[in-house]
Amino acid sequence: MAGIFSGPATVPTLRASCWMRPRFPAPSPTKRFPCMLNVKAAPPQSRLQATLQGWFRPRARRLEQLEQKLCAMLGLPAPQRDQGLAAAVLGESRRHPAEDPARRLVERLLVERLDMPASALSFFGLGILRHATALADGSSSISVAEAGDLAGLHKRLSTGSGTERDAVRVGAFSRFMLETYGPKGLIDFSRALASGLPMDEVCRQGTGKSQAMLELQWEESLADEQPAKGAWPFLRWTAQQLRPYRFFCTTLAIGVLIQTAYAMLMPIWLNELFDDGITPQRADVIWRTLAYLIGGFLVTASAGLAIDFSVSTLGPRALNDVRQRTFDKLLGLSSRSLSRFKSGDIVSLFTNDIFIVENAIVRAIPGIISKAFLMIGSLITAVLLDWRMAIATITLLAIALWAPKLVGRLAIKASYARKVEDGKVVGFIKETVQLLPVIRTLNLAHHRRSQFDDRSKTIYDASYRQYLLGELTGRATVFAISAAQLGIIGLGAILSLSGTVSGGVVVAYIGLLLAFGGAAGGIAALLPAAIQAIGSWQRIDGLLDHPDDLPEGSADNKLDQPLSHVAFRNVSFSYTGDRLNLKDVTLESPAPRRIALVGPSGSGKSTIINLLSRNYDAMSGSILLNDTDIRQVDNERLRSLMAVVNQDTTLFEASIAYNIRIGRMEATEAEVQQAARSAEIHDFITTLPHRYDTNVGEGGKLLSGGQRQRIVIARALLRNPQILLLDEATSALDAEAEAAINETLGRISADRMLFSVTHRLNSCPDMDMVCVFQDGRLVESGTHEELLANRGLYAGMWEKQSDIAIVNAGRDVGITVDRLRKIPLFATADEQELERIRSMLRVEEVESGTVLAIEGTTEGRFYIIARGAVESTVLLPDGNSLTMEVLEVGDFFGEFALLDGIPHPTTCRTRLPCMLLSLSRQDLARVADLTRSSDEQSELEKAIAATLDRRLDAKLEEMLKRRLGERQADSEAIA
Repeated sequence: MAGIFSGPATVPTLRASCWMRPRFPAPSPTKRFPCMLNVKAAPPQSRLQATLQGWFRPRARRLEQLEQKLCAMLGLPAPQRDQGLAAAVLGESRRHPAEDPARRLVERLLVERLDMPASALSFFGLGILRHATALADGSSSISVAEAGDLAGLHKRLSTGSGTERDAVRVGAFSRFMLETYGPKGLIDFSRALASGLPMDEVCRQGTGKSQAMLELQWEESLADEQPAKGAWPFLRWTAQQLRPYRFFCTTLAIGVLIQTAYAMLMPIWLNELFDDGITPQRADVIWRTLAYLIGGFLVTASAGLAIDFSVSTLGPRALNDVRQRTFDKLLGLSSRSLSRFKSGDIVSLFTNDIFIVENAIVRAIPGIISKAFLMIGSLITAVLLDWRMAIATITLLAIALWAPKLVGRLAIKASYARKVEDGKVVGFIKETVQLLPVIRTLNLAHHRRSQFDDRSKTIYDASYRQYLLGELTGRATVFAISAAQLGIIGLGAILSLSGTVSGGVVVAYIGLLLAFGGAAGGIAALLPAAIQAIGSWQRIDGLLDHPDDLPEGSADNKLDQPLSHVAFRNVSFSYTGDRLNLKDVTLESPAPRRIALVGPSGSGKSTIINLLSRNYDAMSGSILLNDTDIRQVDNERLRSLMAVVNQDTTLFEASIAYNIRIGRMEATEAEVQQAARSAEIHDFITTLPHRYDTNVGEGGKLLSGGQRQRIVIARALLRNPQILLLDEATSALDAEAEAAINETLGRISADRMLFSVTHRLNSCPDMDMVCVFQDGRLVESGTHEELLANRGLYAGMWEKQSDIAIVNAGRDVGITVDRLRKIPLFATADEQELERIRSMLRVEEVESGTVLAIEGTTEGRFYIIARGAVESTVLLPDGNSLTMEVLEVGDFFGEFALLDGIPHPTTCRTRLPCMLLSLSRQDLARVADLTRSSDEQSELEKAIAATLDRRLDAKLEEMLKRRLGERQADSEAIA
């Protein structure tokens, strides 16, 4: 590549050799930049002087523009004209022409203005420069697969052995650091880097995160980036898809060549017909030439049929292969990778994008290629007819074909942006359908319609830009070629008047230009479809190229049988890189054994299940089965040892037998029925008209929650797993079904290794071991009795839940007087008053997603949770909800009902089916009046008001954070 100032109008990238050269031996900025202390401010300039200087000093002007961009990027005040470092650096470059002035400018800004250590410049000096001079064509973007390996990247750059891609990667990392941690975070990281510490310690000192977490956060920031791939990569990809079908490709190529040959020969035959046949009145020449024309026409027509047959076969076959590969990729995505794709984008990819690419391969690409060959053949014929007119033709057509290039590049970007918006709308509609009951309950129809209107306007703008730029690309091509045709015809007419060329040559050229113009018009008509296909292909290729972050273990590692030991050793993990969801967890147990995983919501319980089933891999530490790391075991073999029962019991839209048999596809009918008997669902199935062939409906909606859960349990039993993983397996059921399912699970798990995540502790006394998690740490472990004796977190959770019992086969709730006394509202009530309060409590059983209190309203009740979980959220101005807390068994809410006229500060919605004890607003006020003096009542109201203030402050803080983030994004876009 050329140097940074070799181009006439833009700031291109630097030479890779200049980037990689280690040039930082100087001990101090003053010695490295001897002129830095002698820079004198230039005298003020008039506007005319500044304009003339910009004309005649383009190199200086571009360096000043680079300095302004760097200052905006690094949060520094913009320099005045001719008073920044650019002038001094330019003067130094004249004395040291081998030095790169742009690199020197970046280094001086970082050292002098931000106090970056000189030894970190080989890394961040290059990175900031690469980020600042990023090319408009996207060559400075990287894929998710290229993020990471900071230690190796730093080593290569500091030793001068880096590559061009290393330069791109360090530019992307510098951009990530600036966007995420700001200039201060960048400088803190550079100082830690200059100290020579290991990269993990550098990351911890610079950002407070480990190297693994920082690299993960970097990867997540790249997930939504637009891929930088254009027409040529798309054509290469298309050729790769067509390569297996050589016969059809050969037939297509022969057909195109025949059409091209006929297009080349026709003007020559016309010239011969006119000059050698019609003018001298020679009948033999006329008949011979007509025979050539008619024979060529028939052969070309046959070739056209062969082309149609070939492309009609090639497109569907090739795209069917792509469809299968894409589906295989989707099946192999880890949970982390899958979270980077919106469900609407994936659905849109299969329903729209693959069809658009297929349409381009069947119609647009063959048409463009055949017409391009026709144009090339026409130019060759033009040279054979008359070289002078050929030179003029090639010159004018080269200019005509170059003209639409910029519009075409913008059209490709607009096509990709349209596909992204399509995916967002599909996801929004899907979410609306799923949450329609909640939308109705919260009366959010107008709000949701407003959001849809915004998305409709966005997709309209994207569609308008896509179609406009696509059509302009074709229009510019046709207009430019038509102008070239007029010029060539005029030149031919002038030359014919002087006798330089014959009339036959002019006639032949007119035929050539008509053919050329027709081909160009055909290409212009096909370009919008091709451009649209490039945007779709970018999304398909983005999924296909997504790295496998759960590599397969060795197929030879069969794992010793039977299972005798399970261990988590120093395991840490993060979903997004923002925070650790598990922190240095060590847990070991012999097998078989029943282990309960308990703790507050978000404490890391379900993460243990995700890691053990290898939906994710641990960031550090290891998970061992019989002293074998699960990452070394073949995934299929590993998962054959396990069965997972989640709280989400969605079934496939198929028969009951199929939904059970997918646990082990080779199972016999007798084995399927035995599994159903063990799950205690067989008797119900036999009452159905079609028994095991009964279709369960979409998602299993034709069955109750308990019936769906038993089918899932039967599926798990059919696998005969050595490890049974239960993740809130009964939380979505009503109390009666939960009790029955728990009895079944207790019976079938006796001789298996069981990990059970639960928020209700009533099953813990029957477990061999209870592990208590808090904020990602394993804080307690032992038997139920041992943990109660420790008086720690578990004992507090047990105490909160133990005095609330679900009785009468799950149809009623009992609560003790002692438990009521622990609620601040009732703390001063005597025994008789508490008994009266208990009699006033009403039992309510509600489904998941039920809204119990609405933010901003004054209606509501006081609730105590006996079963399930309730999420408390606030609505932000952008329409999104912010979760304030998740309340579980034993918690209470709705105490704001005591304050007259004070609206609820949050919306409370059940996350799971719940059983609640409740008091009305009037009952609650009466209880407070009965049990408290006026002073106590005042203090109680103050305490409730303080809770209200804390929640409102949290909401305000989140709103402010988001608003500042929007302003920062706007300022960066303007810069």
